[in-house]
Amino acid sequence: MRQGASCRIPLPLHSAAALAFCGTPPASFRPLTLGIYALLSEAYIDPVVARPCVLRYTARMTVFKRTVLSLFFLSAAFFSFAEKTPIKNVHRYKLENGLDVYVVENHAAPLAYIEIAVKAGGIAQTSENAGLFHLYEHMMFKGNAKYPNAASVQRAISDMGVPDWNGTTGAECVNYYFTVPSALLREGMEFWSYAIRSPLLDEAEFEREKKVVLSEIEGGLSDPNTIYRYDIQKTLFPKYPWRCDPAGSPAVVRNATLDQIRAIQKNYYIPNNAALFIAGDVNPEEVHALAKELYGSWERGKDPWVPPIEQQPVNPLPHTTFRVMPYDRISIDTAQVSVIWRGPDAGYDRKATYAADMLGYFFDDPDGIYVRTMMQNEALGIPDPEYVWEGYMTTRATSTLSFGALLFAPENDLPQRAALFYTTLTENIVERIRGDASIFSKRQFSRVYQKIKDTFIDDAETAERVKTSLRFWWITADADYYYSYLDNMMKIDKDDIDRFLTEYVSERNALVTVLVNPAVYEKQKEAFAAAGFSEITADTAFWYKDTEAIR
Repeated sequence: MRQGASCRIPLPLHSAAALAFCGTPPASFRPLTLGIYALLSEAYIDPVVARPCVLRYTARMTVFKRTVLSLFFLSAAFFSFAEKTPIKNVHRYKLENGLDVYVVENHAAPLAYIEIAVKAGGIAQTSENAGLFHLYEHMMFKGNAKYPNAASVQRAISDMGVPDWNGTTGAECVNYYFTVPSALLREGMEFWSYAIRSPLLDEAEFEREKKVVLSEIEGGLSDPNTIYRYDIQKTLFPKYPWRCDPAGSPAVVRNATLDQIRAIQKNYYIPNNAALFIAGDVNPEEVHALAKELYGSWERGKDPWVPPIEQQPVNPLPHTTFRVMPYDRISIDTAQVSVIWRGPDAGYDRKATYAADMLGYFFDDPDGIYVRTMMQNEALGIPDPEYVWEGYMTTRATSTLSFGALLFAPENDLPQRAALFYTTLTENIVERIRGDASIFSKRQFSRVYQKIKDTFIDDAETAERVKTSLRFWWITADADYYYSYLDNMMKIDKDDIDRFLTEYVSERNALVTVLVNPAVYEKQKEAFAAAGFSEITADTAFWYKDTEAIR
């Protein structure tokens, strides 16, 4: 999960943050994603449609991985006592009921950030309840055992002087958070205890909130970013596309019942499937004591992830698939081509995630084989190395691996040039890497190893990043993964990269997409069709339209 330049690209910019992070991305995360990482979640950032400034987005949003790599000693898997980690001012506790409690001390300002997160959201959905985790999130603010209605909930928040509060539903997490004056730590922790444990789930509020959620879903269905995102997730995750879609199906939300909502509460809103994150001007032992007092009686439930859910297909496409979308938010002077594969999931193939990260470091090099080869192919029409990118984001179960570029003069043979980008990648770059044992030298590996080590220290110095990264790894992997991340990265060699490229690229089929201005597309529409491209439209993009048609 490495980070590239801060420049944004004028294409469907959805942050991957909502996908796995839930809530606010870490301070060092920059909204660089190229529409590709929007596959699996609701849009987090509005698209940037200004000048064609392009990032070098490299391997897998590494900011998180780098930050957390400094955190990889955080704690043992199970304990009932305080444990101060090797990371300065970071503590972890686990209550007897299974609730994880993370505390990041930072006395710079008299504030305390409080968050409760649940492993749920899209990943826990079926086609019958897709969208109901989002609806449940809304109901959390409509009253509970202490605050009997939405007005009293809002009043309690206001009385604590909360400047910002929210709940978010992502593909792999649901979370709720706010910041209070540190003197009101107890009140803030108590607030979320009541909210998470005893929502009233009032029938009248439920019916009103269904309309709100439906409005949120349906209001964006004509947005080209939404259409593009849904088409990609439906294509790359055809068996369980609803697991990538926390917004869900309008029909499911419209027909939802309180019994379905209560089932979500019973099965997922349990302490052994949740974590409490506290950061700021706090005393860790006080937080621990308050957590035991306020959350200790929360009843443990059956682990909702035993047995594990079936993995999404790793090679979902029967052949290389080509798609084109007329996209009115891109200039007539440029087009975006992307090549996307299913990537390694941390929940199923951990070793490959390390190799994917390492490959990203090499592909980030503007003088390396990937960027250099693309730039040397003049037929592609890529004007600058900054217009070429590679991206891989680690997720628990919905990872993707993508490569892309902006092509200039899209009016000239765009379908053929998009196909050329794909073949240049697979035949001239990937196959050359696999066939040349010396292509990445020991010196290059040493530089990458040192870069990884150096960034850990820098990123771990920022409490904001530490706190957000703690949540990220709690969602995406587990203690064993980040305990050993640095050691495992130091073990990755050329053979590991070759195995990764063989399994995840050479032996699998890709999705090739082109985003082009509608005026340019109309002049080449027949050429796209002749080249095997199918058009992305609102009529075909949404998975639930297929489901409803079958019903």
